[in-house]
This record gives sequence, C-alpha cells and structure tokens, in this order.
Amino acid sequence: MSVLTDMFAGDAVPGHGGCPRVVVNEDGWRLAINQLSAGSWTLLGLWGDTGAVHMATLAEDTHEIAVVTIPCPDGRFPSVGALHPPAIRLERAIRDLYGVVPVGLPSSSRSGASMA
Repeated sequence: MSVLTDMFAGDAVPGHGGCPRVVVNEDGWRLAINQLSAGSWTLLGLWGDTGAVHMATLAEDTHEIAVVTIPCPDGRFPSVGALHPPAIRLERAIRDLYGVVPVGLPSSSRSGASMA
C-alpha cells in the first residue's frame, strides 16, 4: 500500500494494476476532496461507472498516484467540484452518462439552474 492510500480507512483493491486503489466511505471521499482543495494533491482524473465514482490523484510531496473509489448504491456522491472547481465538468459528465448525482455540485452560471 502506498503512503497516499494509507491515510484512508477503506478497503484496498488487490491486483489493481498500475497504482494502488482504495474503496472509501463518504468520510474518506471528503478527505480526498480536502487534499485536492488544499493543493496537497492534484486531480488526474474523475470518472464514473455503474454504482461508483473513481478519482485518480497525485500526491504533490511524494509524487505517488492512487485511485480513490466511492461506491454509490443510492446514486449520489459528495461533489468534488464544490471545493475543487476543475472537477465540475467531469462531475456533470458522470451525472449525464451514469445518472450518479454529485451532491453539492455548483450551479451552471449560464443557465442558473441547479445541477445537483
């Protein structure tokens, strides 16, 4: 396990090729969002699939890459874009493609409609 994923109370995914991956609960997901917001981590990717959302991150101090996954059995997850604006478009794509709703996603400035 990498130093990056050691900070989570989650389940490591064995055999995940390329870099460590950890499945976290909502608290772990928010921890990752806070690391991005603070500039300690860089967002490399954010994507969804059926029932989960995944975030690839880079730790600025160690240059380690890890994937953080949050299961979304209720079709919702805490918005990354609420505190880290570069994630907003990616979250909209996740919502549109997979129907998984980012809770707290900022509204579109063009339409004024709520995106959450």
